[in-house]
Amino acid sequence: MKNTFKALSIVSALSMSASIAAADGSVTVYTAVPQNFIDALVPMFEEQTGTSVEIIKAGSGELLNRLTAESDAPMADVLWSVDGTVIDFNPSLFEAYDAAGTDMLADGMKQSEMWSPFTAVVMVLIVNEGELDGKPVPDSWAALADPMYDEMVSSARAEASGSAYIQLATVLQAFEDEAAGWAIYEGMLSNFVLSDSSGAVPRFVNDGELAVGVTLEDAALRYVEGGGPVEIVYPSEGTAIAPDAMALVAGAPNADNAKAFLDFMMSQEAQVVVAEQGRRPVRSDVDSNPALLPLAEVNSVGYDSAWAAENRARLVEAWQDMVLDVQ
Repeated sequence: MKNTFKALSIVSALSMSASIAAADGSVTVYTAVPQNFIDALVPMFEEQTGTSVEIIKAGSGELLNRLTAESDAPMADVLWSVDGTVIDFNPSLFEAYDAAGTDMLADGMKQSEMWSPFTAVVMVLIVNEGELDGKPVPDSWAALADPMYDEMVSSARAEASGSAYIQLATVLQAFEDEAAGWAIYEGMLSNFVLSDSSGAVPRFVNDGELAVGVTLEDAALRYVEGGGPVEIVYPSEGTAIAPDAMALVAGAPNADNAKAFLDFMMSQEAQVVVAEQGRRPVRSDVDSNPALLPLAEVNSVGYDSAWAAENRARLVEAWQDMVLDVQ
């Protein structure tokens, strides 16, 4: 499903950041980013550059299929906010470009020559304790594999959602070896209620349809800040703190405007908005949202995005086989 967004102009003009190239005309952006980031950031870019932005919003899997089908005559200029493995695993669809501001990235944020980071995503649990029927709040990946949580855990499908694939790769990296990770994940999968939409995962938990969800930190935070009956839990074995990716499409019809869009999204002012919206900024000179646990206190698995990219096809195929066995 695609949605087209034409951003509205804002009342007062903002000063042009020196790193953002002047642009005009249009730019077409394929994205899996949550709508609140579109609403907050796209009007700022349009106001500063005079460039009209067309947004095509869908899941990362659907966007990849579109880009592949259109590769001989590209229609998109930018792929914005997807799991970096989507780009690393399909390098012929993209052109390497270092966005302005790369020199200000925090440690660990630059993970590929093919793409620039937009935000740092953190995988968490969202828990509605009132729907646990007296069961303990799960605080680890291993806890989610306990049969007591059968059909109580919301998750997106790993072959359809970039964030769900990060979830899978995180669990496989959180234990002593891949086999041990798969053993835990099989138990988790047997408790999952799967959704094609990653955005549905925290909503189900907030609405009381399910007790626990595996989701991104910013998605969970929106419901916490909205007064929902939910809390954020960081798995004790460690979790992914991984940059999501934005990239220039190979053969982009509006390449200069695409580069200006990428430059803007890594600018300091855009990254301040990223923090306000609940994701971790990728620049070293922008602080995280104060409502979140300080990043230094989040146990990290040291998420290996290169390994996740290299093994994506194999792991997704194994995941699909496992679904048939346990769901």
